[in-house]
Amino acid sequence: METTEGLMAKVNDIESRLPRFESSLNNLRKENEMLRIELNKINENLQDIMALYEVVSNQINPFIGVSKITATSLEKLERLETEYKRLKKTVEELTNDLIILGSLYLNQLNIDLEEIIEDVLEEELIKSVSGEDTHDTKNSE
Repeated sequence: METTEGLMAKVNDIESRLPRFESSLNNLRKENEMLRIELNKINENLQDIMALYEVVSNQINPFIGVSKITATSLEKLERLETEYKRLKKTVEELTNDLIILGSLYLNQLNIDLEEIIEDVLEEELIKSVSGEDTHDTKNSE
C-alpha cells in the first residue's frame, strides 16, 4: 500500500507538472519557429548580398582587368579628350588667322594699333586723374 501511495503521489506530482511542461514546450516551439523565420530572412538577405556582390564584381573587378563599365567610361573620356584637343587646335588656328587678317587689314589702312592703344590709355588716365570715371554709376545715370 505504501508503494502504491508513493506511486500515486509521484503520478500526481507528474500530473501537476505536466501543464507547465506543455507550456514550456509550446514556448520552445514558438521560439524555435521564430528563430527559423529569422534564419530564413538572414539567408535571403545573404543571397541578395551575394547576388549584388556578383553583379558588382563582374562589372568592377580589379583582379581581372578593366571592367565593361570602366572600359566604356575610358573610351568616352578618350573621345572627349581627343575632341577637346581638336577644338583647342581649331581655336588656336582661328586666333592666329584673326591676328594675321587684322594685321593685314590695319596695314592696308595705315592704322598704327600701338598708337591707338596709347591714345586710349592716355585718355583713360586723364579721365581718372580729372575725376571722370566712365565706370562710375553716379555719372552714368
